[in-house]
Amino acid sequence: MYDVIVIGAGPAGSVTARTVALAGYDVLIIEKNEKCTSPCAGYISKTINIEMPDESVIQSNIRKMRTYFPDLTYYDFALNGFVVDRSLFDMGLLSKAIDEGADIKWNSPLVDMGVGQNPCSVKFRNGNAGGRIIVGADGVFSKTALIIGLQQQRFAACSQYHIMDIQPIPQTCEIFFNTDYAPGGYIWIYPTGKNSAKVGLGMINSKKSPRENLDAFITGSQMAHRISGKRTEYITGALPIGGLREKFVFDNILLAGDSAGMADPITGAGINTAILAGELAGKTIIKALENDDIVELQEFETGIKKLLGRPLGRSLEKRKKIDDACNNHFLQEHLPELWVTFKQYWL
Repeated sequence: MYDVIVIGAGPAGSVTARTVALAGYDVLIIEKNEKCTSPCAGYISKTINIEMPDESVIQSNIRKMRTYFPDLTYYDFALNGFVVDRSLFDMGLLSKAIDEGADIKWNSPLVDMGVGQNPCSVKFRNGNAGGRIIVGADGVFSKTALIIGLQQQRFAACSQYHIMDIQPIPQTCEIFFNTDYAPGGYIWIYPTGKNSAKVGLGMINSKKSPRENLDAFITGSQMAHRISGKRTEYITGALPIGGLREKFVFDNILLAGDSAGMADPITGAGINTAILAGELAGKTIIKALENDDIVELQEFETGIKKLLGRPLGRSLEKRKKIDDACNNHFLQEHLPELWVTFKQYWL
């Protein structure tokens, strides 16, 4: 019997697990994959107080975001952050949880759990366990959310290559808006060194696959001469764009991170909010365990809505507008109202 079972070893799950394990409680993490993977470009802002697992996970410092209109005119915005190797970053966060005593089971996708039970029985591939509190931190296609009866949220389909032997703009993350390649989303180039970058896209409502559109951008766009290098890695995935769920605490089961819709519906950014959610979830769980009262878990939902409700709500309103941006002419005229680096977005 565990005090807490965390489903998913991403940032939200690992930070939750570490926080609770540090307080002396028994924690189990189950992860469906054999390692941590993500299609995320891996930008983290230095304005958020994040304890880095290790400096070696940083691939590039970022000082500027360059946002391109469809006609390739652009707008520069000062940033202060860095690009991380997501696998190493996530594994670093997980290692901290394990160091504090949390158990981990790899290749253990969730199969079922006893909703309404306390303690709750959790069945996963090749095993089962009981937990007083369950944390669903299992991403945009959350099996936890499905089991408790929630609908699948909208998502953007993503593809990304790591490309070598190219020359990205130093300390600059580039964002391209063009419905020919990324309808409903955007393309990114994030430097990972002097001669390499992550090149990817997120999109919705396209007849072509994300990889087909990404290949077309790399080989056929006006940026082709800059990014046609050696492709050393390809990953695919999805990001939630449906906004914060109305409810994400259900008795002794709570959702955190992408499973609760905590990623930004416009940018797809979710690392910082996942870590914030993990810290708040962990502290709330500790309080509930100390007082032997699962009603205390409602404070997590209240706290997250207070912190994230307004900014994610604004982004969701912008998402509804960008869904109507079915052509480049619309984007060329209205992009400043729809993207976070323009002052018009915040008016």
